[in-house]
Amino acid sequence: MIIDQNRFKTISKIAIPIVIGMSAQNLFTLVDTAMVGNLGPKAIAAVGTAGMMTFTFSSLVFGVGSGVQAIAARLVGEGKRDQTAIALNAGIIYAVFCSIFITTLAFAVSKPMFVMLCGDLEVAKLANEYFLIRMSVNFIALSNFAFRGYWNAIDKSKIYMNSLLLMNLLNIFLNYLLIFGNWGFPKLGVNGSALATTISTVIGSVFYFVIAFSQYRKQGFCKRLPTAKEFGILSKISFFSSTETFVTMLNWSCMFWIAGQINSYALAGVNILTNMMLFVYLPAVALGMTLATLSGQALGRGDKEDAYLWGLDMFKLGMILCGMLGLPYLFFPESILKIFTNSPELIAETVGPTRLMGVTLCLEMLAVIFLDALKGVGYAKKPMIISACLQWLFFIPIAAYLVLVLKQNLLSVWITQCVMNLIMSFWFYRIWQSRKWQKAL
Repeated sequence: MIIDQNRFKTISKIAIPIVIGMSAQNLFTLVDTAMVGNLGPKAIAAVGTAGMMTFTFSSLVFGVGSGVQAIAARLVGEGKRDQTAIALNAGIIYAVFCSIFITTLAFAVSKPMFVMLCGDLEVAKLANEYFLIRMSVNFIALSNFAFRGYWNAIDKSKIYMNSLLLMNLLNIFLNYLLIFGNWGFPKLGVNGSALATTISTVIGSVFYFVIAFSQYRKQGFCKRLPTAKEFGILSKISFFSSTETFVTMLNWSCMFWIAGQINSYALAGVNILTNMMLFVYLPAVALGMTLATLSGQALGRGDKEDAYLWGLDMFKLGMILCGMLGLPYLFFPESILKIFTNSPELIAETVGPTRLMGVTLCLEMLAVIFLDALKGVGYAKKPMIISACLQWLFFIPIAAYLVLVLKQNLLSVWITQCVMNLIMSFWFYRIWQSRKWQKAL
């Protein structure tokens, strides 16, 4: 066998619920995009751009999940399960304080930001309204990342999966009511989509708090505040992990802007391609989180060799899973694109990048797996620096030159991104082989 049967079962027990949960998380923006598709290309572009910027601003707190997971998984490995929720308490406090700054900043820069990003004033107006609705409850929603890290660390990823499935079912139902004005509800269009997602996210947060308060008080939830040292460790990991994610999201936002300089079809195409890529990206993130949990618990037990070997197992699984998920993009690009749009011009703009994804995703996603694993075991600073340099010193300058100077199409931008991701995959795998991450905490 490629992987020992017992180890495969251990991986599957943790990874499958995370994969389902992460894939379901992608459905928030994907469902919004698909359901507003009937409103036209401008609505698609607005939801895609605003969704990306919502993700970008929220990414300033994403890293709290890695911080909570790194600490709680070590405690599980050390046999200190009764202390694991203290890391969750610290993560929630960190998320709430950060959300105050993020929300204030978002409301201050929103309108001019979308005018700059979208080019088209009608698209900018729709995107701005969508964005402000989504950001209005950020102080509640961002705590979800702390809970995600905790559930994964203590082998309770099914709670995460169940909550995401609940939120998505509710989101689809509310979209049906609020976008199109069914069952007597007001017809809100793009704003209805934003409102549906916002309500669903808040209900998911309430679900997490109820579960934690009713079942995890013995592990310290809402019983003891973290010490200054404990909060400092979590904040350090969370800061570097969040910074890496934020830099990545800014990179994607710049790619939206670059695509907008080609034409409106390229901008809408990037939105569709991003959602298609997320179907493979999010399962890869899930494998990375699983690797972080298993390696973190092994390090807590003092078994450094086992912590390393989990990475080799995940390398094999990642290649197989991501390769299989990418095959439909290679062989049936037009059929997949028709799910999102009936525009022949839009399909023509995106069919080349779609085929390219089908070829390269199995290798590109190794960067995602090992990046999330490294952050999840507390080794976040060096991957952050590598990721930022490749994106801002390699991808952005080349992509901007290709579009603004050479007047190339969307395919040239996507090829540049693929090359960057392949370099990153090799680099992060080499870091895993070096084992320096074993001394992170």
